[in-house]
Amino acid sequence: MVIDPSAAVAAAFLADGPAEGVDLSLFGQFAGSWLLDCTEYDPEGTSTVRRGEWHFGYALGGSATTDVWILPGVEHGVSLRFPDPTAGAGIWRSTWVGPGRRRTHTFLASRVADQIVLDGGDLRWTFSDIEADEFRWRNEARQPDGAWRVQQTFQVWRQR
Repeated sequence: MVIDPSAAVAAAFLADGPAEGVDLSLFGQFAGSWLLDCTEYDPEGTSTVRRGEWHFGYALGGSATTDVWILPGVEHGVSLRFPDPTAGAGIWRSTWVGPGRRRTHTFLASRVADQIVLDGGDLRWTFSDIEADEFRWRNEARQPDGAWRVQQTFQVWRQR
């Protein structure tokens, strides 16, 4: 019998939904496939827009959420997120890996009013304007003077 290693990893990693008693709704609300327009802003003020996709689901026996976003020719990034009550009520841990740009980022995430904010110290990612079929996302970096500079924004809508 020949085992397909990709299928075996996918089957071991992915889950059909949250495990019994695990509330993954903060990021689980995004489960499914989405299209996005990514606008990247360079420090000189010019911008580039690219079309991409974002896929959200459940992982690790239903104890976490995962997502993969793809900007063709630029990056395939993956996040793993899970609630961590030892870090505080409503706090999630989130790690993102982007091998195309050779980056890894860790965050603490929580709901702030009607947004989801991922705080990575000098990096802040925010989900906003969240609706059933669309949302916005932005990536900001702290500047030496303490101000935040927008590096990327995504306009995201659910694929049907």
